[in-house]
Amino acid sequence: QHSSAPFAAADSGHHHLREQQAAPPYGQGPPHGEAPGDGYGAPPAPPGFGPSYTGGAPDPAEKPRRSRKGLVIGVVSALVVLALVGGGASWYVLTMPEPEDTATAYAQAWNSQDYAAMAGLTQGGDPAAVFRQLEENLGVGAVEVSTGRVEEGDDTATVPFDATLDLSNAGEWSYSGELPLVRTDRDWKVEFGPAAVHPDLGDGQTLVRTNQWGERGHVLAADGSRLDDGSASGSVQMIVGEVGTASEENLSDLGPAYEPGDPVGVSGVQGAYEERLAGKAAIAIRVAEAGTEPQDVSEDAPTVATLGGSDGKDVTLSLDPAVQAAAAQAIVGQSKPTAIVALRPSTGEVLAAANVPGGFNRALEGQYPAGSIFKIISYHALLNSGMGMDAQMDCPKTVDIGGRTYKNAGDAAYGAQSVTEAFATSCNTALVREVANRLDGASLLESAERFGFNTGFGSGLPVFKPSLPQPDSLSLLTASSIGQGRVLTSPLHLASLPAAVADGSWRAPLLVSEPAPDERPEPRPIDNAQHLRDMTRAVVTQGTAEDVGFTGEVHGKSGTAEYGTAEEGEELPAHGWFVGYEGDVALAEIVEDGDSGSGAAAPLAKAFLDAL
Repeated sequence: QHSSAPFAAADSGHHHLREQQAAPPYGQGPPHGEAPGDGYGAPPAPPGFGPSYTGGAPDPAEKPRRSRKGLVIGVVSALVVLALVGGGASWYVLTMPEPEDTATAYAQAWNSQDYAAMAGLTQGGDPAAVFRQLEENLGVGAVEVSTGRVEEGDDTATVPFDATLDLSNAGEWSYSGELPLVRTDRDWKVEFGPAAVHPDLGDGQTLVRTNQWGERGHVLAADGSRLDDGSASGSVQMIVGEVGTASEENLSDLGPAYEPGDPVGVSGVQGAYEERLAGKAAIAIRVAEAGTEPQDVSEDAPTVATLGGSDGKDVTLSLDPAVQAAAAQAIVGQSKPTAIVALRPSTGEVLAAANVPGGFNRALEGQYPAGSIFKIISYHALLNSGMGMDAQMDCPKTVDIGGRTYKNAGDAAYGAQSVTEAFATSCNTALVREVANRLDGASLLESAERFGFNTGFGSGLPVFKPSLPQPDSLSLLTASSIGQGRVLTSPLHLASLPAAVADGSWRAPLLVSEPAPDERPEPRPIDNAQHLRDMTRAVVTQGTAEDVGFTGEVHGKSGTAEYGTAEEGEELPAHGWFVGYEGDVALAEIVEDGDSGSGAAAPLAKAFLDAL
């Protein structure tokens, strides 16, 4: 605006000059009465000569005129230079880093726990080492950091921040602090130090947590009575588990919520449900010298925060103390390893699990061939394949199928039999002939999986998962149909077979009722369940368990399961099984090396049912 005036003045004067010196058209002389030399017809005055010049010597009184063209060029050039300088300065100002940018990027890197990125935004200190130590000390999981308004000085700035740390087994902890920033060359950096982590930290200091546990939850029976007070039987104690103390060796597995000497579940329910039973320890966040272990923090160390803990919660098992007592009493005198499991068919709940001797929970974790108990599944598959209950079966002494010779217990031969009779007498030869003619590996496996083979139970505790690979040969098919081959199961699983017959649906055994386990299998309906009920009743009334003396409406199936290898000329060793149900109680019992299910296991089942 100021530079326009000289341009205006020069332009006005220029036009004025041209008006004064306007010449007549070419060839036209001066007006009448005017003499040549008065501006008409005379040559133009050279630069520096006044208007009176007539071609002679210059008039000394005349002042020379300045060139206006040079003035205009100079002014324009100056303005161009000023514009360029001003534009460059504006570009520099606009592209200079701001402290807000550094603070925002630093907070984002902190949120994602990207310590390498944080290190690139700081000067001084080692953010990676400091924050990793903090993570280990406090059990930091997720982090959420937000920044406030930057206060900027000449070459320094500060920005407030709010941090929320998610601490393992302790919940969230929030605090506020301030980040110092400094300009270096053209960049802003966080001046890193302990105070940039927490305002109460000084050089060489860090934060640690110390714990104070509340009351531990209890392990309860279905009726609410305590099972963890030391009064329960040895079999129950194996399920409940033990509480020990945390050691240096297992701290890495337990996490920073624990210190050496803290109570911790080490087995059974106590170990599997440690987090629920222990509750949350009250957490004190304290200032300590870097490298100090929590147990070595002095009592007068500054406390920057205390996070309230909570008592543990109970875990309730499905065990019924009265049924458990009956199971334990039924097998207490056994000299051979024995186990019994009782279930409630309508729910799948485990009512009892007892073992003799103690030390190994064979009721839940034992792995055995199923023997003739598997025939419940084989007859289910045959009935589903179209075999009617009126089919005639034949029970010879031996039969050769797939290169294997099959015989019956005691070398028995029953001749022509009905389906129910063949099942009740547990005739091997009659069954394998029908299986070879009517089934294949897929159809047998389908029925086996209907009864829980190859299925995780979601029972609430680790238990053995029963397995049966699909038989891929006639020999394996027929061997599997009588519970041999590659069949592996447990007393817990086999108790679910008569329970499925009783209820009409197979239900996975359930040990922990509160909290309810996740991912429980859905009940699986059992086709022809009524036929299977009739057949299992016949075992007790006219079959292998007829002489046991069961009273009441008991259904069952006895079985012998061979295992191992035999000496030349001797029979294979065998376990004795019995499974059955009465009302809404189902059971499975095994006597290791019992040889005969009806002779070794069935009488124990009778004692158990009689005691209910």
